Amino acid sequence: MKSVLYNEMKDFVLPIIKIDSHQAKLGNDQDVCVLKFETTDKAVAKDMVSFIESGYKFILDADYTPSKNKNGNFDIFVEVQRDEKLPQNIITLSRDIEQVTGILPWQFSFHKDDTTHRLTQENLQNQIPTTPNEYEFLTDEKVDEDIGKFFESSNINNISRKGKTLLLNKLFSKHIFEIASIDKSIAHSVYRIDETSETQSAYLSNWLGNNFRVIKQDDAFKISKDDRTIVLKAKDF
Repeated sequence: MKSVLYNEMKDFVLPIIKIDSHQAKLGNDQDVCVLKFETTDKAVAKDMVSFIESGYKFILDADYTPSKNKNGNFDIFVEVQRDEKLPQNIITLSRDIEQVTGILPWQFSFHKDDTTHRLTQENLQNQIPTTPNEYEFLTDEKVDEDIGKFFESSNINNISRKGKTLLLNKLFSKHIFEIASIDKSIAHSVYRIDETSETQSAYLSNWLGNNFRVIKQDDAFKISKDDRTIVLKAKDF
């Protein structure tokens, strides 16, 4: 926006982005990601909304609260399409905002968790949902309990999850996965009937033990046990 000068909003915008902490207005939360920024000045909030709305195809809506929040600041809400480009779009938006705020040590938090992470594309990719399926399990308070129950009869000694990253650890080996979905298959997936896929599926089935069924679906493993299913993308093989 031509009327906003370089660094004009310096020292007015807080360097924290809260992601999916509020409900979307223009769609379902599974499909729309809500970003919340904060500023100490109401006029800056208004100008920020105008700046943000000035030309991004991935932004669905932007608005600000006319009254102060509990911290004495003004909230700015930005609704963004939830898709595989979401992490890069958040980076693009934050870097463009720096044209009027100056460079900020950006951090972000997700949903109800107050834990903050440095704003990088890798951290965003690991922590925030880019598909409806990912949103459903990442906002489910029982997700860790469900994962624990799913693998309780396996050969796994230790299970730890951080965002979408799942670490499965045995006594002398471990594997790192990205969770794609829980109890749902990948839509429009492609089965790879090749030697590599069959070898990897057989290895993972044997590694998990106790009759876990493993099928390679496109770039992920569909792992089934009884009537439960989890889809994981391997990060280390």
